[in-house]
Amino acid sequence: MPISDIVLTIAALLVVIACSQPLARRSGLPFTVVLAMIGVLLALAAKWLLYTTITDQFNEVASLVVDIPVSSATFLDIMLPILLFQGAVTIDVRRLAKDTAPVILLAVLGVVVALVIIGGAVSFVSSAPLVVCLLFGAIVATTDPSAVIALFRDLGAPARLTRLVEGESLLNDATAIAAFSAFLALTISGGKFDLLNVSSELSISLVGGIVVGLIAGRLTVQILAWLRSFRAAQVTITVALPYLIYILANNYIHISGVVAVVTAGLVLSAFARSRFQSETFRFFQDTLDQLSWWAGSLVFILAALLVPGLLADVQLSDLWITLVAVFAALVARAVILFGVFPILSATRLTQSITTPTKTVIIWGGLRGAVTLALALAVTENPLVDGETKRFIAIQATGFTLFTLLIQGTTLTALMRWLGLDQLSPIERAFRSQVLGQSLSTVKSSLRGFAGRYQLDDELVETAMSPYSERLSKVAEDKAFEETISDRERLTLGLVALANQEKTLLFDPRWSAGVPHILIDQYLLAVDAMIDAAREDGRLGYLRAARKPHKHSSAFRILGWCHARLGINRPLASYLGRRFQLLLINRIMVLELGIFLDTKLKTLLGDRPTEILGEILRQRQEEIERHLAGLRLQYPRFARTLDHALLERFAYREEVEQIDNLREAGIISEDLARSLIGEAESIHAVVKPRSQVDFRATTSELLASFPVFSELSQNELDELTKSLRTRVFADDAFIFRKGDKADGLYFIASGAVEIRIGERVVRLGHGDFFGEMALLAETRRSADIRSISYSHLLLLEASTFHKLVKAHPHWRSRLDEVAKQRRAMNEAEKLAKEQELAQLVAIVTKPSDI
Repeated sequence: MPISDIVLTIAALLVVIACSQPLARRSGLPFTVVLAMIGVLLALAAKWLLYTTITDQFNEVASLVVDIPVSSATFLDIMLPILLFQGAVTIDVRRLAKDTAPVILLAVLGVVVALVIIGGAVSFVSSAPLVVCLLFGAIVATTDPSAVIALFRDLGAPARLTRLVEGESLLNDATAIAAFSAFLALTISGGKFDLLNVSSELSISLVGGIVVGLIAGRLTVQILAWLRSFRAAQVTITVALPYLIYILANNYIHISGVVAVVTAGLVLSAFARSRFQSETFRFFQDTLDQLSWWAGSLVFILAALLVPGLLADVQLSDLWITLVAVFAALVARAVILFGVFPILSATRLTQSITTPTKTVIIWGGLRGAVTLALALAVTENPLVDGETKRFIAIQATGFTLFTLLIQGTTLTALMRWLGLDQLSPIERAFRSQVLGQSLSTVKSSLRGFAGRYQLDDELVETAMSPYSERLSKVAEDKAFEETISDRERLTLGLVALANQEKTLLFDPRWSAGVPHILIDQYLLAVDAMIDAAREDGRLGYLRAARKPHKHSSAFRILGWCHARLGINRPLASYLGRRFQLLLINRIMVLELGIFLDTKLKTLLGDRPTEILGEILRQRQEEIERHLAGLRLQYPRFARTLDHALLERFAYREEVEQIDNLREAGIISEDLARSLIGEAESIHAVVKPRSQVDFRATTSELLASFPVFSELSQNELDELTKSLRTRVFADDAFIFRKGDKADGLYFIASGAVEIRIGERVVRLGHGDFFGEMALLAETRRSADIRSISYSHLLLLEASTFHKLVKAHPHWRSRLDEVAKQRRAMNEAEKLAKEQELAQLVAIVTKPSDI
């Protein structure tokens, strides 16, 4: 067939696909089921027109459909990679990680159990060899969940149900295709079934695919970061990636290309978003969705065109074998869901799954184009005997038609009967609050619109009456107060705050220029906050929110290298990244406070909002404390980061203003492009990076302390030999109140916090502390702890006393500092006593009543 005829046929099928969507919506059937029906009818009609003796007028058109060159490679090499990749990229990997055990069971163990049970059952009712029956079992073990997932979303099924089916589909095809390849090789060679050999080949294929996918995914993430400013280039890389991986893995490395593509897609799902600009990521998602929709639709309709040909030699006895295979497939899925899952739930390896959810997963295991493509691969193979080709073609096609036409058309009714299309009690109660706020906003906006354009009042009231009636019903609904407890409202609010934090994190005004590793780390923290809030409420939320502030084991190793080996740069880089994370964290929490007051308060009520506000204040106080220490430790680096933040905000504002003028038609596209290009060229100027650094313990360092400014160079050199280096991690106590005075401390780098009663004083580089106890020869009068990674110089007590005797003027300067600090402490103590006396007077004053 000429290329032009193939293009014409594909274009015509795309038009048919587009026009089928309204038909699917009106019929209530899954879109892919409708496509399969249309494809079968088109194939039957084309064959009838081509071979009928009534007329030859439509032979040329019919031949375009009948003779279209569709092979297994069309599905497996052209359509399948983009479908798998899009599914892997768009799935929420972090949410999927919570269901790793059930997904692996459904996809891996489920496939193995299915092919064994299906193959064994079919071998009892047919004359086909066991290896051929197992080959058939591998072919029909592939599930095509696209119809089911679309149905779940239309009916509002629980998110976890959709996630389980999506996760299963990603790994199911990989396992089934790998098993198919192994059994096809056995069928061709005529060898006996060797469980050890098949398992070995399957394991190598799967593990090899995972390794290649991980490497390719990480490499692509790095390339995307390098091409961050080039939208077309980034999208091109990601569209080409699944085909590169699939063909290389399958044809050259001889491992599972499906596993490699899925793994690479999951890596991009986890790490790629922070490498895109926000507008580019939306464009990337839209592009993948559109390509996937075309591929998925064409797969179904092209596969359906092959059905009449594959069923050409069907006999009545074949129907019995197909029904046995279908029943065996349902039993296989039930064995996993009702036999294995309860054991995992009892051992807490996975969350429990309700019986209605299990039932829908069993009945929703539809088969589609991948099953037909594998069957087609068998019929196209010249090394396979004719009887095996006939058996596989008829049984795979019959099995697929049963799942699509029987299971697919009844799945909606089953879900509704089981109540899986209903909102949870909490969501139903929360719905009234959301609806009430929305309707009130619509009414006020409608009234403002009518007033602005001087519309008739009577018409306005008529238009508003439906909203007023609905609002009255919502006001009468007390489900929110009765069904949702304060604890549940608080959990809803915490999850909403965390989701908003994730959204804000991708706002280029805040995150642009922040290292990708920090964005990824922050995303993991936010997901942990969501899970912790659902499990343990506000305590879990706060615990997860504090976790990124704690130093990792890597920090302790870097600290040891710095203190013992004098290797500074790795620790400085670590602390610099920590500074940036805290800075962006602070901005997010402040923005969440605005979101809480403007969006959540009217939905949750006053009391939950007050508690949420206190939670945000706790987070902010902790962040401010850590930031204060780092600002004292690295003042120049802090100013550099603040300046970079202001520059990013100004750049985004400039671009937004230009876009607004362009959309309003005030400036042309050419002028807008020129202005944005100018802004980008200025913003893209490479500026020298400011890095944190540590100061060495030298006489030059001592000279920077004011108390040592009058010492000679020889005296400084001599003093340097007496100082001891002390390194303290974040939150480590240097000494506590009542401890023996061991010496005078100088802050070479870092920051400390002095707590005297309720009074808190923070000191940074160039400051000293601990002199008061030494001068008065008493014990410590305050708790002092490090609030960052602090590098201190200790002048031991014995050396201190020798120094003050040798340099009386130095002693006098220390006395002045100590006197000032004591005066501040006494003044604050006196103020506290006066405040307390006033409070007592108010309480004890006789009442006038």
